[in-house]
Amino acid sequence: MAEIAELIKSAGSSGLLERLDSPTTRVALANFQQLIDAVKAKKYLRVQGIGDDFVPDADFYNVLGAIYPILNRRHRDEAFGAVLTQLDRVNYMYVNMNHTPTIREPLLLADIGIARGLYWPGLHDQEGIWAGKKSFVQVQREFMADDGLFRADKVKSDFLVAYALMRKDFTCFGEDYARAAHPEFLRRVMKGIVAMRFAGAKNEKDVEIGRARLYELLPPNVHDMIEPLREEAGWVDRTKFP
Repeated sequence: MAEIAELIKSAGSSGLLERLDSPTTRVALANFQQLIDAVKAKKYLRVQGIGDDFVPDADFYNVLGAIYPILNRRHRDEAFGAVLTQLDRVNYMYVNMNHTPTIREPLLLADIGIARGLYWPGLHDQEGIWAGKKSFVQVQREFMADDGLFRADKVKSDFLVAYALMRKDFTCFGEDYARAAHPEFLRRVMKGIVAMRFAGAKNEKDVEIGRARLYELLPPNVHDMIEPLREEAGWVDRTKFP
């Protein structure tokens, strides 16, 4: 159990596959079921006067998020269900205020947004990243590492920050960010955005509207990614998590 606790701490604080070294990734995959059980069994001590508004232990979400991209859909559903076990115990207002804003992995947080729309934290809390900045270079210097990832000690949710930076209605830095971002992470950011936009599409008209909206919101240099990712699909089936 001590080994699992250490794994949760180390992989959970990293929160993204790109920040894990190969040995940690292998150990996490080898102990997948133990991680699932640990996340499901996590118990929080209620603080008097606070009730359900406790500060979440983000490592328990992010240890599963860190390996989420390399799981098949069946195993993702297991990980997703374990995370929902925790989130569903809390009032949804506290979930989207305190819990989901700490989840780093785009694919995991996007699946939560699809299956539990009330848990989506929104993007406005990310405005401090670019507030007062006159150029993307200032954002890059303060919040990003040389590999194109965000600095884990500077942001709480890599996905929310990336998504907000690319939204034209939030900043004018989207194109610059997309050029500077780690390519595999950027692809998952786009896959998460695409998943949330199209998961509920019922017909071709819905698809056309969704595509037009993403063209409107996102910088031109990521537009070519939208349709291939939509066709790839692979997002959560919300009917499995009523």
